[in-house]
Amino acid sequence: MKRHLGNILALASALLCCACFAPAAAAQAEPCRLERAVAPDYGGVMLGMKPSELARMFPGSEDLQKAAQAPADPAEKPFVASLGGLEMGVRREQFGDVSELLLTFLGGTLHRIDVRYRQPVPWRQVLEFSEQASKRLAVPLDSWGDPSSDAEKHSRVLDCRGFSVVVRLDRNGPSTLSIVDTAAAGQGAAPAKTEPTPPKPRPRKKGKTG
Repeated sequence: MKRHLGNILALASALLCCACFAPAAAAQAEPCRLERAVAPDYGGVMLGMKPSELARMFPGSEDLQKAAQAPADPAEKPFVASLGGLEMGVRREQFGDVSELLLTFLGGTLHRIDVRYRQPVPWRQVLEFSEQASKRLAVPLDSWGDPSSDAEKHSRVLDCRGFSVVVRLDRNGPSTLSIVDTAAAGQGAAPAKTEPTPPKPRPRKKGKTG
């Protein structure tokens, strides 16, 4: 009788443990099902836009004017337009907390958006940063990958079907939010296994810094 009672208690304990851990495991395994066609915008800036469209949004940007005049050539290297506070001033409501906006064009369309924030930022950890990014961009909070870190940064990646969102906290440096078109890079819907590195901006002329 005692042995039978002991087996019942052991079984009940095992079932309770399974019930406790099952929701957490399910949450970790939930994939992002958003398609490239519904990739989020940032302040009206969307993947796939043409340089001419963005030049109209930010008429003070010399980089965007130059990109708009250049012929679209898929064989050309990526072109990075760097916008500071002066260029973004026409859309201060959307970019008031941004110190620099980097726009990478590939084959004549916008392939990547990098948003670097002014210091100080309202988050202290990459988990807080990803939570704020999910709210701002309306992307799933429970689909982010595990946080990663190295000697230079803390980061977290949200891989969806044809695009990725990345949050990155550089040690003693800026906080960067990136939206990347993985489909345009020839990766299709496959998730980005590693966090992409933000592009280095070209040297800026005096008077263009934010």
